[in-house]
Amino acid sequence: MAKAATTRKKRSAKKTPKSSAKSKTANQDDAVTAASAATTNSDEVEASTASAAAQQSEDVAVQRRQVISDLFQRGLAAHQAGQIDDAIRLYSTALRQNPNQPDVWNNLGVALRRSKKFDAALIAYRRAADIRPGNAGLWSNMGNCLREMMRFEEALVAHKKALELDDTVKSHTFNAGLVYRDMNRFEAALEYFERALEIDPDYVDANWDRSLAHLALGNYAEGWAGYETRRKLADNPIRPLDSAPEWDGKTDLRGKRILLRAEQGFGDMIQFARFVPLVAKKAGHVILECRKELVPIMKTVAGVDTVVEKGRAVPEFDVHVPLLSLPHVMGIGEKDLQKISTDSYLAPPQGKRARLAPPPGTALKVGLIWAGKLNPRDRSCPLETFLPMLSAKGAAFYSFQIDERRADIDRLGLHAFVTDLGDHIHDFGDSAALMREMDLVITIDSSPAHLAGALGIPVWMLQLYTTDWRWMVDRSDSPWYPTMRIYRQEKPGDWSAPVEKLGKDFSTLLQARMKSQ
Repeated sequence: MAKAATTRKKRSAKKTPKSSAKSKTANQDDAVTAASAATTNSDEVEASTASAAAQQSEDVAVQRRQVISDLFQRGLAAHQAGQIDDAIRLYSTALRQNPNQPDVWNNLGVALRRSKKFDAALIAYRRAADIRPGNAGLWSNMGNCLREMMRFEEALVAHKKALELDDTVKSHTFNAGLVYRDMNRFEAALEYFERALEIDPDYVDANWDRSLAHLALGNYAEGWAGYETRRKLADNPIRPLDSAPEWDGKTDLRGKRILLRAEQGFGDMIQFARFVPLVAKKAGHVILECRKELVPIMKTVAGVDTVVEKGRAVPEFDVHVPLLSLPHVMGIGEKDLQKISTDSYLAPPQGKRARLAPPPGTALKVGLIWAGKLNPRDRSCPLETFLPMLSAKGAAFYSFQIDERRADIDRLGLHAFVTDLGDHIHDFGDSAALMREMDLVITIDSSPAHLAGALGIPVWMLQLYTTDWRWMVDRSDSPWYPTMRIYRQEKPGDWSAPVEKLGKDFSTLLQARMKSQ
């Protein structure tokens, strides 16, 4: 395992108290500082008991310190109550009274970062560091902010400064590992996650991200085992179920009814549905639970006997297991994944067919998805980026967007170039039927990317610089979907290189199709 360069202090044998993660967050900020705001006051005056004027001046100074302290405490209360705008206003007022307050600058930085005002947050952290450069937590906070700004090298400098000051705090080490993860340097990330786990072996976030790093590197045994940590995350969607035992992958399923439980997002459910036929070969009856939008296509998975909408009453069953736990309990390794990933495993619902009327001379029908949900790191690629491609003669483009980003077509005046299918898509069954009519799907990292891959349709996916574990590192193909081609950002936030490469490949494909007509 590669060593990451950093200065480490000797740790004492005593471990820090164990704690579990509060949420499935991208990093862990130190808690906002609750100390008095007026700990460092440049406006203090020397008292002289011999002078009434001096006493009056002292009284004014005390009163001013009290006002500043009250502002800080009110800001802190608003911050802790989630009233971030109020917190920012109160912290800022306190700082205008006295800017020599590192605790207030730190808390302002945390609040601004939470509001996605990263540039202002960074300034606040740096002001705090100028006053109190020896505060390790402050440097860790600064590193977190820089990471979200995708200024990864600077983030590493800040985190290593935090570790030089204090390497006994688990979150400091963990946060440094997250930067390496976001730089796709998973070996180095693993080292830092392991170091955080030396401090607290029960550290949920570190166990979770360690598992994702292993999966990104193709270390499936370690990765799938650690993937079970998701059950301990605060936003874990797997509800307790004690009415029947959980399947361990070894218990004989012959003649038994097994419930495969729904969890996480649409893309995850589609991705892991490929393991269902393996279970069906062992079980007497397979019940697959999923969200309403997935019901039509999940009925097409081979071996599924009953599909039940999540939240509705479930038929009787003998054993159960979360769908995303199947690779772990079944011991799926790289060779197993290669073997079962060769064929498509979803299909449009029976009787559901789409009929398109492409313009005369169309040689290539292309599905297009350019925007997704606003996650902590937006995966969207501006529709404007595709303008050169959209003008290509012989290609007909169809939008599979179903959200407010459909309006991009109208905003750019592209109705003549892109057919909006949004009104015809109500669930994944509708999407599957329409995708069957496509020769190619071009998409960002989204649930339609999984759907196209599971249908066996050629899909070209634009991927952020920071890769998701399932797409691994430095690969243009996917171990999950043989029809997928991946175009990766070479620089954080820069779509120019992958879009240029995709555009060249598209032109080559289009020309070949037109010649064959």
